[in-house]
Amino acid sequence: MKVIRIALNHLHNEEWFEFVTKFQELVERFGRDTIGIKDLYKLFTPLCLKVDALLVVLRKSVYTKEMEEADKERDDLFRGFFGVTKGMQRQPTAAKQEAAERLYNLLEGYRKAILDANYEAESAAIHNLLQDLTESYKADVTLLALTDWVTAIDQAERHFLTFDAKRTEESVAKPKENLKLFRRKADVLYNAITNVLDARLLADGLGGDVVVDPSDLDDEIHFEDEEGSHEFHGNVVYNFVIAWNETVKRYRNILSQRAGRRAAKDNESGVAES
Repeated sequence: MKVIRIALNHLHNEEWFEFVTKFQELVERFGRDTIGIKDLYKLFTPLCLKVDALLVVLRKSVYTKEMEEADKERDDLFRGFFGVTKGMQRQPTAAKQEAAERLYNLLEGYRKAILDANYEAESAAIHNLLQDLTESYKADVTLLALTDWVTAIDQAERHFLTFDAKRTEESVAKPKENLKLFRRKADVLYNAITNVLDARLLADGLGGDVVVDPSDLDDEIHFEDEEGSHEFHGNVVYNFVIAWNETVKRYRNILSQRAGRRAAKDNESGVAES
């Protein structure tokens, strides 16, 4: 048994907050001391409170959802461009290989400034990146036929700035500068906590592949709560992990469905263009 992993950075702000809130509720129910995460949990909870306070400000704007989706769009495009460039470093010709390596190093230098920054700082970083791609690195982009990626990132940034301008005109308080940073720090701590839980399971001889059906194990106990009936192993950390994994599965399903809809939409667009 081990904790099922999830791409926390792909959750929308409200989904993320619901996810960590459910996690905290389960931790309090089982006991942070009992499951052995007390020290890390002390660092984790204040970050969640910070995010909650920033979301209160964000919820006041009618453009919050649109900005969040536009921000995620530009983040996803950058990740895609980064991944494509990374994979293109093996080329049949020296010229293309060198071009791919230069672009990869350029994007690596911008990665943290774009993916971990607040809205304003990210826009500034994207502006500088686009300037580099269309000027100093234009020949490399052209050689590797990556112009469409540059155009898509530019369009996504313009889309985001449209909502940002509307929020300013609306005179609604802008998002606090460190929302994304606080989320990122909380994600690191959450992952550290799950590593501790996995380590404790290993130490107790219960670690290994994720067990979907706990009835496959010996030494079970029957457990009931408001969500129904469960069969748990008689180890408190195991009990916690299997209960928490049920929640993680639901959020992973949300991400899978979203990815499926996006793929279907992209496929439809491709068919229409052809």
